[in-house]
Amino acid sequence: MSQTLRPFADAPRDRLARIRLIATDIDGTMTRKGKLNADVLTAIVQLADAGVEVLPVTGRPAGEALGLARYLPCVREAIAENGAVLVRPDQDVITLWNPPDRALLTRVAAEVAAPNSPLHLAEDAFCRVGDVAFLREGRGDAEIAALAERGRAHDVFVIWSSVHIHFSLQSPDKGAAVLSVSAERGVQPDQILTIGDAPNDIGLWIPGRFGLTVGTADVHSHAAALSHKPEWVCDAKGADAWLMMAQRVLQAVTSQTGAG
Repeated sequence: MSQTLRPFADAPRDRLARIRLIATDIDGTMTRKGKLNADVLTAIVQLADAGVEVLPVTGRPAGEALGLARYLPCVREAIAENGAVLVRPDQDVITLWNPPDRALLTRVAAEVAAPNSPLHLAEDAFCRVGDVAFLREGRGDAEIAALAERGRAHDVFVIWSSVHIHFSLQSPDKGAAVLSVSAERGVQPDQILTIGDAPNDIGLWIPGRFGLTVGTADVHSHAAALSHKPEWVCDAKGADAWLMMAQRVLQAVTSQTGAG
């Protein structure tokens, strides 16, 4: 799909000013060297003070997402496993997909993997409820895309992030989960900004779904594997891109409030 990637610095201020919810990937988008740093946490608080909530939407498992929802400041829930589940502190996990046949997914993964390059279960497999994830282990997009093609022959969906390869029986769609959760909050789609960095964020970038769709600079390296791309791309990676996005949203929202 041909799609122009425009610099986020050119995103219209009036559209930024409407944002009330930021649905964000975590790994490679909010992180710096695999960690969430203090400057990102401070920005989350500043956004909340301005009336903009942050909703983590991650490929990580329900167990890890629960920690995000409990301990990140001003965050009240998180979507995990690429849209499979919603977690809220002190509540049962809400499944957004039908529970998978994990044994089947593991068997298919073994069948479609190249003989000289077996897939190894992700270290967080024990706390997943919606998919089965394997370590990426340096595989490039083209190699994983070939895995995904072989998986389709078994009616299995394969998608990947910067760290994992995910097998599921339902088409992963972070964006559909965001729309479901935001509707419960009374947030309109054009009030949502989405941001991510990798192929498993495609659902966050489907045209016409959200007010603004944003990618980190890593999107350029994944372009060939993306059926949908973000409308806007930052000129930085990881947390630096995320902070750039947050500051522009803050400036737009607070200037609108001041003008009112």
